[in-house]
Amino acid sequence: MFNSLLKKMLSRTAKQFRSELGLALLRTFIARGVSALGGLLLVVVLGRLYGPNGVGLFALAQSLYLGAGIMAKYGMDNALMRFVGQEPHCVHVKTYLRWALMRSLWLSLLAAVAIYLLRSPLERLFSSPELASVLPGIAVAIPAFTLAFVLGGFMKGVNKPATACLLENGSISLIATLLLLSMNLMWPDSGILQAGWAFALAAWLVLGQGFWQARHWLVRQKWKVIGELISRKEFRSSSQAFFFLSLAQFMQQVVGIMIAGWLLSSDELGLFRSAERIAFLISFILLVINAVFPPRFAKLFYKGDYFGLNRLAKKSSLFASLLAFPLLIICLCYPSWVLGLMGEGFSGASFILQILACAQLVNVSTGSVGFLLNMTGHEALMRNISLLCNALGLLLLLIMTSQFGIVGAAFSFATVLVLQNLTALFFAWRRLGIWMLPLPNLFKLLGISTERESI
Repeated sequence: MFNSLLKKMLSRTAKQFRSELGLALLRTFIARGVSALGGLLLVVVLGRLYGPNGVGLFALAQSLYLGAGIMAKYGMDNALMRFVGQEPHCVHVKTYLRWALMRSLWLSLLAAVAIYLLRSPLERLFSSPELASVLPGIAVAIPAFTLAFVLGGFMKGVNKPATACLLENGSISLIATLLLLSMNLMWPDSGILQAGWAFALAAWLVLGQGFWQARHWLVRQKWKVIGELISRKEFRSSSQAFFFLSLAQFMQQVVGIMIAGWLLSSDELGLFRSAERIAFLISFILLVINAVFPPRFAKLFYKGDYFGLNRLAKKSSLFASLLAFPLLIICLCYPSWVLGLMGEGFSGASFILQILACAQLVNVSTGSVGFLLNMTGHEALMRNISLLCNALGLLLLLIMTSQFGIVGAAFSFATVLVLQNLTALFFAWRRLGIWMLPLPNLFKLLGISTERESI
């Protein structure tokens, strides 16, 4: 029975993917592939030029600009995706975009100045020589990185997910990698400070093409007046809810890396970061889905099409699981070979890669469950889930890393990822009656009811 149901779902999915949704997924898959390749190549090049120590040092620098960017965009990229995604051709979307860009601009400038002024104290805090030399370039990159992410949220809202993917961190990393290789050929003795300036130049180049893409889309539209303009207060309230949700990302990608950098040596942090980046490739297809499906979730919910919402949510999970499985097998069975691509000295992270790969499988199998809650008016719930899980994760990270070193750090990161996704999965069933996993509904079998009639 289950095999028959699976075949029917695959058949319907194949037909759907030949439609407009399929084309969007294909374009986004290519764009995300470029971005994912960029993120991995940057780590590979850093590893080959500067070894595990260089990868660890740049991971600290990256955590600082990621943290600054998360704080400065203040959830406005997701707020744009939500409100613009409801009616992309409504004239009000231009107002929402202007609000988001202006607020994120001045917040990102403040963050950039703070990082620049604190570069020497930060170097001493993490006992990481040369960190201060990388941070000036990182500071210059922060405003461009932040505004590019906000534009990316807008492009997702207007159903341009492939364009949005080219505005995110992976594209910046790809261009930075090419610039870093060029700089190293011209100035081979300059050291790792080149990485910071390569990243800064790459961020501004990506932002420039993002503005061009957004303007090109805006001038071609035939605008309509649909509904009323939401108040600035309501827009800020939504972005604030998404901001608190992004604090979970801040805790994991910024505070978590900082704690690991404080407790581990630069070499150990480099090994951990290398394994984490490779394991992240397993969730690559989920990044594609998260760029395409959330605006459609918002639109279906806005129109009250709960049956369509249920089908689309399940489809995202099944599609992600099928495509992620081969990468999981490679990481579990041949971890040393995969890590060997980074250069010498990285094979010691094999067990770390296997731990993180298993956690990423759970992440992918639950599909876009977090965005499903966010786009259906449950962003406060998802925020609370993320904050609670990541707060527990940081406590676990502090204890486990101090006791078990790099292995403890890996278990801590894996635990947070699994706990957060399974909790969100539970509430997606309770609040919406949607079961995301491509498996029999365990909650239904256990007699757990929903708060609304099952879709």
